[in-house]
Amino acid sequence: MNRQENSTYTVFLETYGCQMNVYDTSAMHGILDRDGFRRTADLTEADVILLNTCSVREHAEHRVMSRVGELRNRLAKHTDRRVIIGICGCMAERLGEELIANGSKVDLAVGVDQYDLLPSMLFQLLNGIDRQKSAAVGHRSDVHYVAPPEAYPQNNSHLVTIHKGCDYRCTYCIVPETRGPQREKSPDVILSEIQRVVASGGEEITLLGQNVTAYHWEGTLNFAGLLRQAARLDGIKRIRFLTGHPRDMTDELLHTIAAESKVCPALHVPLQSGSDRILRRMKRLHDRDEYLTMVQKAKTWIPEVTFSSDFIVGFPGESERDFRDTLEVLRTVEYDQVFSFKYSERPGTPAARLADDVPLVEKKHRLAKLMAVQQEVWFKIASAQIGQSWRGIVEDRARRPENAWRMRTANNRKVLLQNADVAVGDEVEARIVGFEHSTFKGEPLTNSR
Repeated sequence: MNRQENSTYTVFLETYGCQMNVYDTSAMHGILDRDGFRRTADLTEADVILLNTCSVREHAEHRVMSRVGELRNRLAKHTDRRVIIGICGCMAERLGEELIANGSKVDLAVGVDQYDLLPSMLFQLLNGIDRQKSAAVGHRSDVHYVAPPEAYPQNNSHLVTIHKGCDYRCTYCIVPETRGPQREKSPDVILSEIQRVVASGGEEITLLGQNVTAYHWEGTLNFAGLLRQAARLDGIKRIRFLTGHPRDMTDELLHTIAAESKVCPALHVPLQSGSDRILRRMKRLHDRDEYLTMVQKAKTWIPEVTFSSDFIVGFPGESERDFRDTLEVLRTVEYDQVFSFKYSERPGTPAARLADDVPLVEKKHRLAKLMAVQQEVWFKIASAQIGQSWRGIVEDRARRPENAWRMRTANNRKVLLQNADVAVGDEVEARIVGFEHSTFKGEPLTNSR
């Protein structure tokens, strides 16, 4: 492949879905950069448009296909050049050849373990060597992509994947199909990547995995051990992680989070349902009491710990009593934040064999009720913070109001600082004077400059 020829081609990349996809987009940029492709933020300049996609919900896939149609219409008005449009990621892995079937507006589909093939596939399409649309899918255990740390702004959290795929096979989840079985990055690769982040000026990392807390390396190192190793590295000041699974939130891990000052006490541990009956149908591998016991231990052992969670309403067979159990958990745990969704059937998952028997109107009603209860919980939590002083890191300028900055605390609370003499990366102490939605308002007291 001629790197010099590729340098004449520009690529626009658009990301949908989770933080894993954000990381993969940066990894794709790194792969394409090395082969001479140039990035562009202007769609009308692009020779290649790649959409890095999500398949967790049907709506996400519909959104991507609508976007493809919108792009083709927009490009037709602005250029007569042939522009390659490709779909990458989980949607490509799930649908493969279907995406490039006759009449499709998509030129190529590249799954989550095939990104190293992108340069050659694009080169052939762009240079007329092979005008045939093509798909590259299938899981490979030998591939772990590493995103270049320079892809991230300094002093914001750099993403570092520690494994990919998932072995837990929750009945509603498409991830085992789109991401494959769980495969670990070696600790040496992970720690080296973190050291590259430090060398590029980064001070904070977020460790990523479908079930990040399930990390295990050759039977000798679990996630708690990996956290301890990462915390020993010079230059790293803060370590976050996403997403935890209740089954893996062991006493050892909770004690490690409590003992390691660099590990941030913000725990995203999805429960999905407060009903044991529904948890069994979901094959979540834990029950309600185990989850609540873990939460209580964390609140006892880890100073200033906060929790967030995911919930699905209207899962097949969910009764009104099951739903009330979920609302009870919301009130008991007192989450800082929840991400809640109506159940939607995903083809190929075990849950797709169950009768989707909760009417859509009832799903919408339950979702609205859950969100209303969470708002009540949050109002209680947030009101109690007024007058407190918190320390956090300035992450960026706020979009509004003018002269305002965004700060984030170790336990993942967001604070808007107004009229502050600060810069990105400053550690600031601020007094909390109010809140709006999920964002607090703060008055700076001191900073580390």
